[in-house]
Amino acid sequence: PDPEVARQRFGAISDQLQATNKVLKKHGRSGKESVAALQALADLFMPIKLVPKQFDVLVERVRGALDRLRQQERAIMQLCVRDARMPRADFLRLFPSNETDQTWSGDLAKRSTKWAAALGEKDAAIVA
Repeated sequence: PDPEVARQRFGAISDQLQATNKVLKKHGRSGKESVAALQALADLFMPIKLVPKQFDVLVERVRGALDRLRQQERAIMQLCVRDARMPRADFLRLFPSNETDQTWSGDLAKRSTKWAAALGEKDAAIVA
């Protein structure tokens, strides 16, 4: 497309991205305002046609981020299950939805389970 049109589109995307980030900070990802802001951002992206080469770069970045995330989750699971002797079933039940909660392992260490003390010793490594 025309470079001027492209500049306008990307400018609108940049403005909406800033607005979306502010809304996400204020209301969290599941708030109604956040969902609306994310949808508005998605609507601005829709008309942009990416050539496969550009698309591959974007997909590769997302895959890389997911791979790093999975590696970190595996490392946390090893610290909890292998090192602190937490039952795997307990980990799989308790960890989802607490991925970003840095107090999660500390809270579990305060429980009266046989693995709580060992988990408390690993808390610094889990949070790091």
